[in-house]
Amino acid sequence: MEGVYQAGSEQHPAVVMLHSSMSSARQWRALVAQLEPDYRVVNLDLYGYGEGPGVEDASTFSLATEARRVMQVLDELEAEQFHLLGHSYGGALALKLALEQNHRVTSLMLFEPVAFHLLSEDEPGYQEVRRLASGMQDAKPGQAAAAFVDYWNGTGYFAGLPEPMQALFAQQVDKVRLDFQALLGEPYVPEDYAKIKQPALLMTGKHSRQSAHAVAAIIGHQLPRLTARPVPGGHMAPISHSELVNEQILTFLDNIA
Repeated sequence: MEGVYQAGSEQHPAVVMLHSSMSSARQWRALVAQLEPDYRVVNLDLYGYGEGPGVEDASTFSLATEARRVMQVLDELEAEQFHLLGHSYGGALALKLALEQNHRVTSLMLFEPVAFHLLSEDEPGYQEVRRLASGMQDAKPGQAAAAFVDYWNGTGYFAGLPEPMQALFAQQVDKVRLDFQALLGEPYVPEDYAKIKQPALLMTGKHSRQSAHAVAAIIGHQLPRLTARPVPGGHMAPISHSELVNEQILTFLDNIA
């Protein structure tokens, strides 16, 4: 299966990993190495990233499109029960899967899931995201990539990246636009997520954007078995502060084992 990576023994509990937009399964490689002695790790490239497949029909693309592929992969691998980990866009997808595949999910681990559909339209964070998405829609790929990367990492971050990395991000702009389409079009309301009764870890970056913090606050009021953990860094802390984030994940899994 393209864009699907396994590690560890099939006899161990499964952990399914979902990465952020403009990233790939590679973002979890350090955590994979830490988990594989005790877990079966299933790490996926989502549509349009890494070695993942391309989107066939952009007009109908939604989080349901991503969810169907993830479940097809897990069914083919016969991973009936699994812990679910997601960051940013992958976190919003993990929330959807935890709700719709509730009987199969053992626990849920999230780092700033960008479930922007939960924000009211008058929320400053929602307006911020709408401006970003609208600006990216009409901009040239390089400009759109710069706007997205700088939004999450700080002004000027994109300009400081090596040119090959800038070019790679620019190539992924079309998929990021579809990610926004999926996130803003998701139909669930906050109360729906209260049905997720499994142990849940919700991590946030202390220096992240108000849009991500606003979503986290809403989710934090809904999940009944929540462990909330702020960590240093911003929205991209699973990459920039991976040791600290991974430590939280490992501790959480140890405590519920």
